[in-house]
Amino acid sequence: MATLPPGLTLGAATPTTRGRSVLTTRAFGPGDLIATFLDPSPSVVLPDTPHLAQTCSYCLLPSLPSSPTPMRACSGCRTAHYCTPACQRLDWALAHGKGECKAFRRVRASELNTATTTTTDDSGGGGGGGLRTLPTPTRALLQVLLRRDVLAAFAGDRLESHAQELKEADPETWGDIELQARAALHFLREKKKGKGKEGGKGEMEVEEESDEKVAEAVDVLCKLRVNSFNRLDTDLGQSGIYINPALAMVNHSCVPNAFVQFVGRNAMLHAFQDIKAGEEIEISYIDCTLHRSQRQTSLKTRYHFDCACPRCTDDLDVYQVCQQYPHLPLNAFSLVPDLDLLRHPPIKQSLHSNSLLRQNVEEIYPLCSEQITAPERTGELTRRWKLCGALRMAGLFAIEPLASVLVEASLYFSMRGKFASGLTIASFLALHSDPYKGPMPFYEPRVKRLFVIAKLLANTASIDPSSTLVGRDAKIETKVFEALDGIDQATMCQVILRIVVHHCPAAHSTEWQVYREAKGLLDDIESLPGREQINALIDAFSANPDGEEERRIFDIAVLDPIKALAGLALEVMDAEFGT
Repeated sequence: MATLPPGLTLGAATPTTRGRSVLTTRAFGPGDLIATFLDPSPSVVLPDTPHLAQTCSYCLLPSLPSSPTPMRACSGCRTAHYCTPACQRLDWALAHGKGECKAFRRVRASELNTATTTTTDDSGGGGGGGLRTLPTPTRALLQVLLRRDVLAAFAGDRLESHAQELKEADPETWGDIELQARAALHFLREKKKGKGKEGGKGEMEVEEESDEKVAEAVDVLCKLRVNSFNRLDTDLGQSGIYINPALAMVNHSCVPNAFVQFVGRNAMLHAFQDIKAGEEIEISYIDCTLHRSQRQTSLKTRYHFDCACPRCTDDLDVYQVCQQYPHLPLNAFSLVPDLDLLRHPPIKQSLHSNSLLRQNVEEIYPLCSEQITAPERTGELTRRWKLCGALRMAGLFAIEPLASVLVEASLYFSMRGKFASGLTIASFLALHSDPYKGPMPFYEPRVKRLFVIAKLLANTASIDPSSTLVGRDAKIETKVFEALDGIDQATMCQVILRIVVHHCPAAHSTEWQVYREAKGLLDDIESLPGREQINALIDAFSANPDGEEERRIFDIAVLDPIKALAGLALEVMDAEFGT
């Protein structure tokens, strides 16, 4: 039986189809930590298969280039990897030592068809070549079957499986699930030693798994599919899945009042806004900033329900949802302190009221949704920039897929060492996209964007402009460096890092990698000799961001330069991706 942590209680089934619900037992404010789902509660936490060799199988810490020691493979199976011996011992006590290690060894030795196994990179595994192992869902199933506490939490109908709907709607996926279930049971099965069929010595033939066992494994896989959380964070190199039957009982809304973050093997539930005692907790199972049709398709395909939240019922776009956020004044300590911009966004046309624009989004979104690979990045960004022309003309830079195109472009410039150009795009996103997609200043993408700006400022401060101003983009690069000329980039970076460090605990935690790196950079800047007076001014602004004098200093030192840089972003995009 899944047990909710303190601060939460299970609500009675509602008259609607939503079924069970999770309620608070006391009030919470925006950014507050509502509850922590601590391991080893009945939960499954594991890296996804493609990242097994680069991720600790216990704490999910990724192996970074700066790591003092590489991940070490389990000497038994050579499949699970660990960052420390302590993590290996802890994982051994959960599922690895109870049969997972043996199952992985059997997988490596098997000659099964590749339909039931996955080949992934084995770097760090002590031998190179392809690493033969099971797909992520099958590995998760192994852990559930090997841990009685988790298996008991999966029993019954507390967790939705939607097995029948999936079987009827998608026979191909259903066939894959049955195959994965049989593969897990096969590799868990011990072969008995003894006389073979002809009386000779050797391994006895073992009968196929019973229909009952297969049905149980299929049920677990369906529940994993519906109730698991994706821990992917491409910015930080983290990947994996998380499933906790208690947390899975929290319902969905496209206007959620709470969100989930992960720290190690624990899940942390935070509030997006004020939540009263006895009020239902709602999180978003998907990217809720997508257009309604994309949200509905995603929810129907994986979770098998039609969302009837206010955002879906009234077909609200991100700008309208932003205007309704009850705590907009929190943005006083952000790069968007002018609340009038959030209440009255500077857009030329509204997506909500313009049927042609809505139709345009429907048409171009599928053409811009695939992940861009490195060899085709320039051409693909050029194509997508053109496809988003109508959204650009309307000034709808927070609407997908235009917002993602700009994010990809910022990454594109940074990867090519064009930090000044990347800085203009990041500044533009921080002013004209991120705040509307997440009006709470502790919204994780907003905090990460500020950290990116701080790092780009540090990079551009050490560049000799004359060494980069070559080629067709020399003219626009010159403009960017002219905008940077005369800016106190150290002070600008320092203030932005203050904002990052301030919002990190609400956005995630003080264990977040962004917090640790931002705090380290901030400490380095503040400890520089001769900055005592500047530090005092920034201290005053941090303590009273609404003060008239403090705001004037912030505008001059930070906001005006950010606006100047952002003002060049579209010109940078057209110079690089225009046709």
